[in-house]
Amino acid sequence: MTYDPVACLLHWLMAVLLIVMFLFGMQMEELTLAERREALPMHASMGLLLLLLAGFRALWRRRHLPPPYPDSMSQSQQKWAKGLVHAFYLLMILVPIVGLLHAASYMDFEIHAFGVWNLTALLPSGKTFTGVFHVLHGTCAWLLIILVIGHVGATLKHAFMDKDEIPARMLPVLKRPR
Repeated sequence: MTYDPVACLLHWLMAVLLIVMFLFGMQMEELTLAERREALPMHASMGLLLLLLAGFRALWRRRHLPPPYPDSMSQSQQKWAKGLVHAFYLLMILVPIVGLLHAASYMDFEIHAFGVWNLTALLPSGKTFTGVFHVLHGTCAWLLIILVIGHVGATLKHAFMDKDEIPARMLPVLKRPR
């Protein structure tokens, strides 16, 4: 059994966007303040888009249950997999929220998401807020990327060592003929 096409599309779209946003965020650390002022609205807008996609994806998953795990997976593996799914969803929602709070706490210039919403009007400004949200956003983003790397590693293990159908659940073209 495989995930439905909408779940697959959301999975791959968000995977690409998360990696791009992580790399973009890493690059932003190297920018001057003037360059960061130019880049932050795009980063904040993409973060807002990812938050909306994560929310939609969570709602979709509640209404369209994933396929069951194969019998070859032990109960402990299934518990780990379910726990990691919960961690993914938590971080996919938390990273953009904290990032938007970080953007909202800037005190020296305004940041408009999609050129419309003034994020800096959402919170009182102050260096304390900015610093805390900056560290929290970066830490959560790193945790999310570590999960992504572990997820890819586990998928490769299932594909090449276990030779089971787990990878084909999200990428049906990998389905092995029986």
